[in-house]
Amino acid sequence: MPTQPVSCGPQSNHFAVVAGYGLPGRSLVESLSHRGIEYRVIELNPRACQRASAGGVNIVIGDASDPAILREAGVERATLVALMVPSDEVVLRAISQIRAMNPSVHIIARCAYTSNGLEALRRGANQTIVAEQLVAKEIHELADQFFV
Repeated sequence: MPTQPVSCGPQSNHFAVVAGYGLPGRSLVESLSHRGIEYRVIELNPRACQRASAGGVNIVIGDASDPAILREAGVERATLVALMVPSDEVVLRAISQIRAMNPSVHIIARCAYTSNGLEALRRGANQTIVAEQLVAKEIHELADQFFV
C-alpha cells in the first residue's frame, strides 16, 4: 500500500523509532541519518547495543513490545516506528502497544509470514514487509531469467 511522501530534513518535526538493529534496522538508521531525521533504536542484544552506542547510535536496550522500553525510546512522540525485529510475535505485540500509546504514528512492520503481515495490518500497522512474499517474488524473477 503506497503512502504519500512526507517532507523531511533537519528542520522537520519527524522522529523515528527503529526496533531491531540488524541489517534492516541499520539500513533504515543510515537513511534517517542521511536525511537529518532524529531517531532512537531499540535493541535486545546487549553487545549490539554497546557497539552501536560506541558508534554514536542513540539506542535503548530492551524488548520492543515492552511499554516501558517503548516510552523510553520516545514512541509517544514518534512520527514513524519501524519494527525490524526478526520475531513476528514481538512485532505483533509491539504494534498493539504502540498504537495504544500513539494513535497517529506511522508503523512499518517486518514479518516473516503473510498471515502475520495481515495480522500486523489488522492490529494497526500502516505497512508491512513480508519476507516470504519477497522471496517468492525474487525466485519468480530468477526462474524467469533462467528459463529464457
